[in-house]
Amino acid sequence: MDTVVIGLGFTGLPVAVAAATAGLRVLGVDASAARVGHITAGTPGCGLTTVDEGALADAVRSSRLSVRHNEIVPADSYVVCVPTPPDRHGALDTTMLADAVERVGTVLPRGALVIVQSTCEPGTVERILLPRLENASGLRAGTGFHLAHSPVRTDPGNPAAAPRVVAGLTPECTVRAASLLRRLSCECVTVSTLRTAELTKVFENTFRLVNISLANELASLCRAQDVDVHEVLDAAGSKPFGFLRHRPGPGAGGDCVPVSAGFFVASARRHGLHSPVVDAAIAVNDSMPSHTLHRVRTKLSELGVPMRRVHVLGVTYKPDVANVRQSPALRVLNELSREAVVSYHDPFVPDLVLDDGSTLTSQPVDTSADVVLIMTRHASVSPRTSSPVFDCTAGDAVPAA
Repeated sequence: MDTVVIGLGFTGLPVAVAAATAGLRVLGVDASAARVGHITAGTPGCGLTTVDEGALADAVRSSRLSVRHNEIVPADSYVVCVPTPPDRHGALDTTMLADAVERVGTVLPRGALVIVQSTCEPGTVERILLPRLENASGLRAGTGFHLAHSPVRTDPGNPAAAPRVVAGLTPECTVRAASLLRRLSCECVTVSTLRTAELTKVFENTFRLVNISLANELASLCRAQDVDVHEVLDAAGSKPFGFLRHRPGPGAGGDCVPVSAGFFVASARRHGLHSPVVDAAIAVNDSMPSHTLHRVRTKLSELGVPMRRVHVLGVTYKPDVANVRQSPALRVLNELSREAVVSYHDPFVPDLVLDDGSTLTSQPVDTSADVVLIMTRHASVSPRTSSPVFDCTAGDAVPAA
């Protein structure tokens, strides 16, 4: 194989398809046998909204892309795209990532390239992954094999491609990694060290969380003063410099924004530093689902409407994307399930398992529900119902028109 891509999720599958489209012989590997089966069979939705499923089917049909369950083979290059969830302290859980690179190391040919694409807390590649690759392969990084980090920069649902930041352990490692990424039609911005590349991704997403949390605090201040928050944001947006609009809502979710902020804080603490601004932003974001529910309860109490049956529209972390990781809608559902009968509708999520182990299946808008909450505004979902509808996506829980 020319390239092996480990992890065929939201960020790994696009790399595998891009490499196959560029004419490389690609092996895609995933820890989930079911995931491999869906991709091989072309099951609708297997592209996870991040890959054109026609292009994916063409790559598989042409044999440029092979897909296997947990079988890593010798290749010229490897791209590691496994998830990097936070542990209970907000720091990086390296379990899956360390296991993936160790398995790469057992088959790593001399002179091969390893690109770690997974989001990493600064220092992870050198401190944790490099020794495992060297021990498993018997080769020395920088001479026996090339090692680089290029964190993915995607905005699911947005087709615009951002340049890839990339750094290698040595200058030659950087050249090798940038050459492969450019072959995949990626514009590259090279930086001097692995830690610079790691910290760039962590800071970009922490920046977003800080500003989303600030927008949610603005929404509370506007509500207290009977001001339309969106009118304030529109007016502020007329300034051609020094302002970047962020929308308020029920909280930021996904694999990157809230997770990276936790990595930022954990890395700061590891170096004996404090990060009060980021700590505060995380606290605001963590409180938003409960704050949203408090607003709903207050409005319903004013209207004299009970909350015995609640139907939630949209459970993914953002519109038109099939990803529920860190979704504030899930936290709302879990909290509500302790006091009401809950149901949901989401065309991207056929089934959900709540924290108590119960399973929910997506169903049409429940006309018998006491209240319908819009948590994620998918383009294809209409909240047509005779029940009261509250829009929780705009920085406040307000009755929908």
